[in-house]
Amino acid sequence: MRVFKNSDEILREQISPNQLIEEFAKNQKTCFKEPIECNFYKSADDVPDLKEISPEHKNLMIFDNLLLQKQNKCEAYYVRGRHSNCDCLYLSQN
Repeated sequence: MRVFKNSDEILREQISPNQLIEEFAKNQKTCFKEPIECNFYKSADDVPDLKEISPEHKNLMIFDNLLLQKQNKCEAYYVRGRHSNCDCLYLSQN
């Protein structure tokens, strides 16, 4: 895995957040008991229903740039995500 010294270097290389997270997850297999699985969705409609998320695993859902899309699924994750062992981050700019 390539190690970046700071965020300026990441910006200069024009690495997308998805690439950065996926690369990090691939190279962390030795630190965790279970491998990290990354899934990326192009729109809010593609995000799986909360009922499909396994509470047996630790889950992290990162909502990025969905400000202009329907928020129903995002809201469900924030309200009931803890029952599925899921934490959420919402990234947006306006």
